[in-house]
Amino acid sequence: MVDKKNNQNFKNTEKTLERKKYKQITKEELTQKLKEKKEIIKKLQDKLLETKKIAQEKENLSKEYLEHLKRLQADFENYKKRQEKKKKEFIEFANEELINKLLSIVDNLERALDSTKNENSIEAISQGINNILKEFHDILNKEGVRPIKAIGHKFDPYKHEAVMSFETDKYLEDTVTEEFRKGYYIRSKVLRPAMVKVAVSVKGKKI
Repeated sequence: MVDKKNNQNFKNTEKTLERKKYKQITKEELTQKLKEKKEIIKKLQDKLLETKKIAQEKENLSKEYLEHLKRLQADFENYKKRQEKKKKEFIEFANEELINKLLSIVDNLERALDSTKNENSIEAISQGINNILKEFHDILNKEGVRPIKAIGHKFDPYKHEAVMSFETDKYLEDTVTEEFRKGYYIRSKVLRPAMVKVAVSVKGKKI
């Protein structure tokens, strides 16, 4: 009977120890979990601070970019105004140098006209006009203006304006045979086409 009672006491003692051990483990685990959560919270707080810092830096950078963009826009508007002013001045005074050169020819023409009053030689008057014409052509040449070749060349609708045609067997078809008004280039562009007469083969036959 005593043994049975002792055995029961032993079992009870064992259960008590087991419960204490369980409670002790649970407390340690709880402490560890709290520690882990505190570490997680600390990391989250650090991450939040870092994110706020980055966000502030981004905001400051955005403000800086915006101010820079505003300055660029203001500079561009000022540039446009300056360019418009230059363009207006260029349009107003672009031909100033050319006009000054032409005025010298006007002076020469006026002097030549005055000289004809006391000059009886047609040859001298003709020479004076030729000299003035040469001066005029020199000015045009410096400005990139040059004559278009026409007589003896094949008709080109880009460079020539046909105002007359005639049938002939003396020229190849579409050959320019006569020039009524000179045409001119200004650099590589046709300033005005030459007014010409063009040969057409008799009965549509080419020579």
